[in-house]
Amino acid sequence: STLPRTLESSQTDIIIITTWQRTESMEDYFRSIQEQLEAKEAVRETIGLAVKKLQPIKRAIESSLEKVQTSVGDAKAQDLVIQKVRDHLSELQKVWKELDDAIGTNVSTEQYRRMWANTISSFVMAVVFIHWIEKRELLDREKVEEAMYAGKKYGCRIHLDFEDYLVGVCAVPKELARLCLNSASHGRYELLEAISKFVTELYAGFRLLNLKNDNLRRRFDGIKYAVQKIEEVIYDVKVRSLMDKTDGSSMKKSTL
Repeated sequence: STLPRTLESSQTDIIIITTWQRTESMEDYFRSIQEQLEAKEAVRETIGLAVKKLQPIKRAIESSLEKVQTSVGDAKAQDLVIQKVRDHLSELQKVWKELDDAIGTNVSTEQYRRMWANTISSFVMAVVFIHWIEKRELLDREKVEEAMYAGKKYGCRIHLDFEDYLVGVCAVPKELARLCLNSASHGRYELLEAISKFVTELYAGFRLLNLKNDNLRRRFDGIKYAVQKIEEVIYDVKVRSLMDKTDGSSMKKSTL
């Protein structure tokens, strides 16, 4: 009878000890999780402070791009505006360095990319837009990344993701549609066909992509609307031109 009691006591002790050890280990585990969460949140706050420094640069560039729209036909004024946009873009190099340092070398920048994705896409739009004004062509992702002072060329881990590049490119047709209307208003009709050709080809190019990103698909729809607006402007200009010719012919006949 003594042996069973001893076994019972031993088994109880073992169960208690085992349970206590597991409970202690789990507590330590969750404490370590909390420490990691706090460390990650501290990193996010530091990154957030750096990301905020992108906003004044973004606003300055957007303000300059508005002057592109209002200086149609004035090549000298547009050149000055474009140079000002490039000057603002050069300010990004310092901010990217701060972001890189805030993230730390042991963590992938991809983990936090969403924090600045929308802002970097707006810079893409600006770079692609001013390049089109100068060269009438689409600037590829690598060249856009360089123009924003990001990527390996500048020893920076902050790079331009393909999705962020495409989102930025999707915003360009809207600006070109505005430029089309302003060009028509200032009698710069030679720009209309160039804008129409570029945006139509861009739309056709995007149609080749299998877009699974919902945000990117919505932005892609914006290109279609830009194409329609540009076509409407060109149509109105052609109709007015025909009307002017008709009016001119009528006047000549009436003077004969």
